[in-house]
Order: sequence, then C-alpha cells, then structure tokens
Amino acid sequence: MSAAAAYAQLVRCGVVAGRPFPIKVNGASAERGHLLRTEMVVEPDRTVDVPVLIVGAGVSGLSAARAFVQQGMTDFLVLDLEGAAGGNSRGGSNAGGAFPLGAHYLPIPDNDDAELIAFLKECGVITGTDVNGLPVYGEEHLCGVPQERLFDRGVWRSGIRPQRGLSTAEEEQFLRFERYVAQCEEAKGSDGRWAFAIPVDASSKAADMEAYRALDGLTFGAWMQREGYTGEAIRWYLNYCCLDDFGATADQVSAWAGMHYFAARRGRGANAEPGSILTWPEGNSFLVKALVKHVGDRMRADQLALAVRAVEGAVDVDVRDCLAGGTIQYRAQQVILCVPQFVAARLLGASHASRAADLQYAPWVVVNVSLDHPPDQRGGEAMAWDNVRYGSGTLGYVNACHQRLDQPPGLILTHYRALTGTTPREARERAHTQEAEDWVNDALAELEILHPDIHDRIIEAEVAVWGHGMIVPVPGLIHGELRIALAHPVADRIHFAHSDLSGMSLFEEAFHQGLRAAREVLQQRSRT
Repeated sequence: MSAAAAYAQLVRCGVVAGRPFPIKVNGASAERGHLLRTEMVVEPDRTVDVPVLIVGAGVSGLSAARAFVQQGMTDFLVLDLEGAAGGNSRGGSNAGGAFPLGAHYLPIPDNDDAELIAFLKECGVITGTDVNGLPVYGEEHLCGVPQERLFDRGVWRSGIRPQRGLSTAEEEQFLRFERYVAQCEEAKGSDGRWAFAIPVDASSKAADMEAYRALDGLTFGAWMQREGYTGEAIRWYLNYCCLDDFGATADQVSAWAGMHYFAARRGRGANAEPGSILTWPEGNSFLVKALVKHVGDRMRADQLALAVRAVEGAVDVDVRDCLAGGTIQYRAQQVILCVPQFVAARLLGASHASRAADLQYAPWVVVNVSLDHPPDQRGGEAMAWDNVRYGSGTLGYVNACHQRLDQPPGLILTHYRALTGTTPREARERAHTQEAEDWVNDALAELEILHPDIHDRIIEAEVAVWGHGMIVPVPGLIHGELRIALAHPVADRIHFAHSDLSGMSLFEEAFHQGLRAAREVLQQRSRT
C-alpha cells in the first residue's frame, strides 16, 4: 500500500448542523504495535551489523542519541515503528497552523538541572544568563498571559484553583494544603537532596525524609481522607491535578506522586517566576525537532521490533519493515530499549514480562478542533492557554494558537481526555474500538458547554488515541524496588530508557532516562 493510500484510510468525515468536515486519525499505531502479539519471527531477509542500536525514537531514545553525538560517537541507528519520531510528544498541523497531538508543555527546569538547561540553550529556548546567573528565557517560549482559567458556575475565572462560592471551611482546607505544599517544597534531607525532585531519582533517600517517602505507600485519595480534605472543591481540584500529570485519578496514584506535582519544581529565570511554563503551538514536538537533529540519517522509521535476544558477544534484534515488508535482523554490540516496559516484556520474553506485569498505563484521547472563527466566550476572563470546566471529568482544552505571534482568523482547540472510571484494559479497549467520529462528538459535547456556537465554527478535527499514554505512579512504584530492577541492564548489553522507569510520564524524566542509558553504553564500550 502506498503512503498516500494509507493516509487516505485515516481520514473520516464528521457532520454537525448538516455540514460535513474532515476528521484525521493519528496517535499511536495500535495495529502495528499489536503485531507483537501475533507476528511470528521468521528467517530474516538480511542481517545488518551495527555497534549500537536504539529501539524507540521517543524522547528517551532521542536524548540517548544526542548524548552519543555529543561524545563523538556516531556509529548507532535509531528504530521506531511509527513514521515519525517523538512518541506521545508528536505534533500535527493543518491549514490553520500547528497543534500538539500529546504532551504540550515543559515547566521551566530547576536551576541545578545543568543537562536540561544546556539542551534548552542549544535549541534557543534559553537565550542567555543575567548578572545573577539566572537563565534568560526567550519570551516567545514562555506561556503568554492569560495562562489558565476555570469555567465555574457559568462564568470564566482566572486560575484553575476553585475560589468562588467556597465556605470558610472549604477555603481553610485549601490554605492548609498550600501550607503543606510549602513545607514539602522546602524539605531537604541530610544527604543535601530535596524530598521531592526532578528527576525523581534525585529525590532524597536520607532517613530523615522517610516520612515523605512513606506517602508512596498509600493513594493520594486515601491521604486526602486521612488528612481531612473532604470539601468537594479541593477534592475535585486535586483529582484534576492527578489526571493532568498522570492520566489517573487520586484514588489510583500514590500520595507521594500527588505531592510531587506541587512540590518538585523550583526553577527560576531572570524573566520567569517559579511555576512558569514553556509551550509552543505544536506542543513538545518543538523539543522533539531539536533532538531529532542529532540523529540525522541514522533514523529508521516504520520498523517494528519483534524480538530481542542476547547472544554470545552481541544482541540480535528481529525487526519487521512495515513499509517494504520482510524481516531484518540487526546484530548489535549494545542495545537501548527506549520503549515502555510492556513492550520490552514482549520483546524479551517471559522472564522480563513477569517483572513488568504490575505496571499500569493510562489511555488518553486528544482531539484537535479547528475553527473558522473564535467561539462565543460566555463572559468573564478572556480565553487563556489552558481552559478547564469545574466539575468536568476531562482536562478541558489548550488554545494551540495562544503562542502565535500573528493573529489567525480562526483557532485550534486541543481537547484532552484521560480515560478513567474503569480498568485500564477496558479503557484501552474503548480507546481502540470507538470510532473517531464518536471521540470528536464527545469532545464537542464538552466544548459546547463552554462555547455554545462551537458546532457552527468547526471546519476540521484530528483525533490522537494513546492506548498506553502514560505510566501510572501507583502506590509503591516510585520508592519501591521494581523500577530499579526493571532498569538494570541484561547481560551488560541490553539497556533500558523510558519515562515509565521513573514512574512519571514527564519530558524531564524521559530526557534523563535517555542520558542515563547512554552513559551505561559509553561505559561498556570503554571497557572493551
């Protein structure tokens, strides 16, 4: 099948108010990925020898590739089953402009995260340093104002933390929680490390921080109940924050992970306050493009890894060429599997699968709705970058045109939904069986509450389904032994790098996982 024919199969047609509009389907290639369950490894058509092979061109794989190039090592290849690099940080575009298909922002990093800051300088996000040593961020990369707003009781209000109509008791619960957040932000162990840090492996392991680490032993929901956070508003808000960062509810994620959302970011810039956000019309695809430059002609797209085996003195990786057909056997001296652990389990077999069986992944659906004209605002605060409805089970929408310097006649609204309320397996079944038109209608039903004329404005939509969009930091994962065991190399030749080895699907975690695995490979090569 030609690429043009394959693309045509991904286009659907929606109809609102008697008007048809195109719907494009994007996201993870589930049909290709599911071949891992059924595809039999056959005799390869050819064998390719390569010193180092990176399987997976998400942020971790691209970060590892960049680290190699910076060390002068260029004898590697990068494989990915998709047609383009980036994983769930990919972006899309149409006549109206660029938009995210998944991850869409990066909080300014901690000032002691030298490696991430160096990367942001490299791609022009940080333009210099002031006299106090603080980074200067390019204004076009910092999220413009207004940054966020909440639709509450029929009116748009600034900020997402509920404030309107709270009783004295409810307001006190918010104030008490904010005092605890401040305490967590300042907590530092006798080892000189913060109790809550990014990457998570930089968090304190000192005995005097045990009370904070103990939060990983219960759910955030159970912790809220224990601490008397019973108000409807604060419980909705904290649950929303869990959905935002983890794609799971407060009753699923650990209390340590829940507090990490609030307490782990301390970055400051010369022109950026703590908590400032970096974002782009195409979302984190902007950062992916900067990483991809280091890969060059060493990228091999549309390649589905089927099996990985450590053999004497090497690693064999059997790969299906999804476009040309046939099977390739790559024989490498070192391999980095930059894939989720549920994929690594399929590639390596039963011994690894048994260790990864307890990991949970949250499915997501992202719907980009292109409009010919800005919709009715329903009064209150003007449209922000992030727009959320109080009481909703979705995450609202991002205005993908917010960072554009021009004034487009229309808008692109990126609507986010984490599929909850059932088991992850059942949610994935729904994600992959529900028709694209239905996902668009679900998004429009939510958007219509916020903008009654949305149906009159829509001209195009794009749906991205992520069946395993984010690792869920369930209790015991982050400070347990499983993460360490899963990250340990196999036969000193098969290495692992992915954000799920951090327990959190964050750009920073994926970036640092790639650096860690690259260092492992470089150390092994230096010994031979």
